[in-house]
Amino acid sequence: MPDHLLAVDLGAREHYADAALYDFEYRRRRADVRWYRDLAARVPGGAASVLELGCGSGRVTVPLARDGRRVVAVDQSEAMLAALEARRARLPAAVRDRIEPMRGDLRQLDVRGRFPLVIAAFNVLEHLYTRVELDACLQLVRRHLTPDGLFAFDVQLPDPGWLARDPTRRWARTRFTHPTTGEKIWYSTSHDYDPVSQIAVIRLYYEPERGGPEHVVLLSQRKYFPAELEALIAHAGLRVVERHGDFQGGPLGPGAESQVLICAAARSSTGRSRRKSIPRR
Repeated sequence: MPDHLLAVDLGAREHYADAALYDFEYRRRRADVRWYRDLAARVPGGAASVLELGCGSGRVTVPLARDGRRVVAVDQSEAMLAALEARRARLPAAVRDRIEPMRGDLRQLDVRGRFPLVIAAFNVLEHLYTRVELDACLQLVRRHLTPDGLFAFDVQLPDPGWLARDPTRRWARTRFTHPTTGEKIWYSTSHDYDPVSQIAVIRLYYEPERGGPEHVVLLSQRKYFPAELEALIAHAGLRVVERHGDFQGGPLGPGAESQVLICAAARSSTGRSRRKSIPRR
């Protein structure tokens, strides 16, 4: 396997191997959780059940279950699913029973039934590295949606300045205490971006303050540009219902960090919409 492909493969897994560290690093990320909870409440007729793709350790899963929704929570990482199971075991029985963890590949998943809401939070689709892989996932989503169901997800808005950064330099140097070991760690990053594949391979450096070997973790992400993403969604038989640049409903444009999309099945051959607009709270 060529070095680049090996790095992409490792980058799909390494960042998720230490679930405790992952949860610590993203512990302050809350806006997206509120947004997905609010969307589930806004789905016409209610979203009694949700299919969550790339659930991780349950950061979005558990709040949805606490809201009374049954969540089929899918992930490919054994470490993340183990963390979800540990979190689930601490929940009240009524909440715990609403969560159904499942290990699966988002390109060839087969889940029983259809759902009024399918979600893929926090850049999950950036781990689908080719047009074929993304299309397989989107086709899967379409098959698992109810006729009026919604598919919601977020990915980053590519930043040309960030993509063009010098790959030999390190960025974002910060110091933190490891949540498990208590060790003081210096953290920094660098990355390479391939403009042909549109894949960024990010290197996360963990350097013990007291000295010793540095630990390097790879994270690979496929960058999707807005017009390209809309075309790929349409190719899969879906359409964009709403598109925002943040989780407060702001516009997608210069300065936005995210692409937050709500999709539905494509219009019928008569040109009529298969669903009404989503009510706002």
